[in-house]
Amino acid sequence: MSKTLKPQNLPLFSIMDIDHLCRENHLEDAVLTDFSVGWNRNVYLLLEQPSGNQDGDRLKTPSTYTVVEIKMDWTEQRMLETTLFPMGLLKFQFHFLRPTGDDFLLLGARCAYREDGPDQNAWIINREGTVLSRFCLGDGIQNCVVKADGAIITGYFDEGVFGNYGWADSGSVHGYVPPVGECGLIAWTPEGTPLWKNEKFSICDCYAISLDEEQNLWFYYYDEFRLVQTNFKENLVLDLPLQGSGAFSVASSGETFLFQGGYQKHDKFYYLTRKDGRLGQKQEAVPTCDGSKIAVERCSLLDSRMLFLGKNNVLYGSALD
Repeated sequence: MSKTLKPQNLPLFSIMDIDHLCRENHLEDAVLTDFSVGWNRNVYLLLEQPSGNQDGDRLKTPSTYTVVEIKMDWTEQRMLETTLFPMGLLKFQFHFLRPTGDDFLLLGARCAYREDGPDQNAWIINREGTVLSRFCLGDGIQNCVVKADGAIITGYFDEGVFGNYGWADSGSVHGYVPPVGECGLIAWTPEGTPLWKNEKFSICDCYAISLDEEQNLWFYYYDEFRLVQTNFKENLVLDLPLQGSGAFSVASSGETFLFQGGYQKHDKFYYLTRKDGRLGQKQEAVPTCDGSKIAVERCSLLDSRMLFLGKNNVLYGSALD
């Protein structure tokens, strides 16, 4: 029987106090909806100010959105420049912000199929707040990444795979419409045209996705609990010694991984290392900053550059090399 590995520190550095950012920019009523590291290694925040106007359709309840771009020096572990981009009042509920080229993708996790067709839940907006295009990427989006070449990748949770909100409803006025995300995982052009769809793996719920240094896609899915790397032509499949993880990061080396803990352990993190084509024993990773443990509320692990939001509402960074 293998010995239990001793916990190892997960070193973090402080990037920004979100409360201070909001006070400094008169956004005291704003909520941090999303945060991630973009294809260019800048940090992006999506701040939302609910309008309070309820029209009976929560998917289209308007909110005022602000994009925050933070240029980083990851080697020196410091911010270089912070810029705010007001997006204005938008009549849709967005959950994800990703940079695409010099513009921004705002994406809603939910969208309905209505009498006049599906909601357009993906909006491309420029830095002046002008909406350049809108298109539908389907309902039930668990997470998304945008690659350096502009390709958008979306993973879907169970309602996006099996249908809801008018999708896969044979009794509706428009008849049966298959869910966009029924394959569980799709790559799109920047204009919203499918480039690739999962056809090999039986995904009931795509729990987590991430990109490695070569821009290969990694994904972890239910109910086989397997970790897969794909270049969209060939696949590498690994068995994972934990179940229910909602996020993971791939180190620059491609040999080490950080996984958020599985079911009922979302505040835990684990290192795993690949050797001889297999993942070894998990080792608990303890988030620390300047020698103190950090209680993590949320995380974004879509890249080897990782983000953690502390329960103190401070945003922390870390690099998995």
